[in-house]
Amino acid sequence: GGLRDIEVCKSDKLQKAFYQGLYACGDIWNCPICAAKVSERRRNELKTALVLAKDKGWGIHFVTLTFPHGAGDDLTDILSKMTKAYGKLSSGKYSVKEQLKKLSPESEIFGFIRALEVTHGENGFHPHVHMIVFTNKETESGLLDFVYYRAWVRACRLAGLPEPSRLHGCHVQDGSFAADYAGKWGIEDEMTKANQKQAKNKGLTPWGLLRCILDGDDLDYPPKRAIGLFLVYSAAFKGKRQLYWSNGLRKLLGLQKELNDQELAQKADDEAAYTLATITVEQWKAIRKCKAEVMILNIAESNPLLITSVINNFVLSSGDAGPHSMGEGVPFYGGRGPTR
Repeated sequence: GGLRDIEVCKSDKLQKAFYQGLYACGDIWNCPICAAKVSERRRNELKTALVLAKDKGWGIHFVTLTFPHGAGDDLTDILSKMTKAYGKLSSGKYSVKEQLKKLSPESEIFGFIRALEVTHGENGFHPHVHMIVFTNKETESGLLDFVYYRAWVRACRLAGLPEPSRLHGCHVQDGSFAADYAGKWGIEDEMTKANQKQAKNKGLTPWGLLRCILDGDDLDYPPKRAIGLFLVYSAAFKGKRQLYWSNGLRKLLGLQKELNDQELAQKADDEAAYTLATITVEQWKAIRKCKAEVMILNIAESNPLLITSVINNFVLSSGDAGPHSMGEGVPFYGGRGPTR
């Protein structure tokens, strides 16, 4: 049926404008726009999960797993081995669940949410895992730390990774750390917080590398090096799952079926938003030619009555004026139904 029209919408709740109808690639590893949208929605799910778990009286624990690495390590290789290692934590007689039962029969793990992250620093790429683990209230974080560390050391050894140290390889903290993580989780933090750029000791995220390419003002990461590192990262993480919920956990918490990254990226920003204007394909071409995508949203938030005339001016200035210059781009203010 051809390309659909694009709607300029405004959130009734947040009073923020956004476009509805643009294609979203859903690539959380390579597209900062989709990554920001998907990670924000994942973050909200994490926060909801924590609230539901607290209401049930569950124990909540924040687990961080890492291993020694060096600047000369091949990212694809160590990432593959790390995937094998954390897979061993959940299967077989040496799984965390089984080992916990042996030490403390009254303790029980209901499930976990696992996030895969990566930074780059002085010692090269640093892939690592964060987990929010849900247990019964009798399970203490100290005991879980002991069990996870032993299981993680064994898993890394079997996967061909260097043995994690007791100091850095595994940390299990209580629910307050899990809440802090859920509150800030997601690569949108790297997109919006300038102070992250100076956090050299903690390493740069992939979006930090992209910013170094754009700004060209980082002596440690000049554009040529940052480009090379980003390409290595992109190839290694292609097709990987960033967030994983253990089987049955969502059902236990009463959550709906999980949407994939593509579905989350395509989802409307606000189901209760209302449409301010409809932009035809011809008009959108003119707006893009004038690089006015952001300006249109700013006008939609500050003075929506000007949208029609502004779009018309962009069409005229781009030289694309004609029978489709305004088309369906007439502002609509009469309804507050959900966007398409």
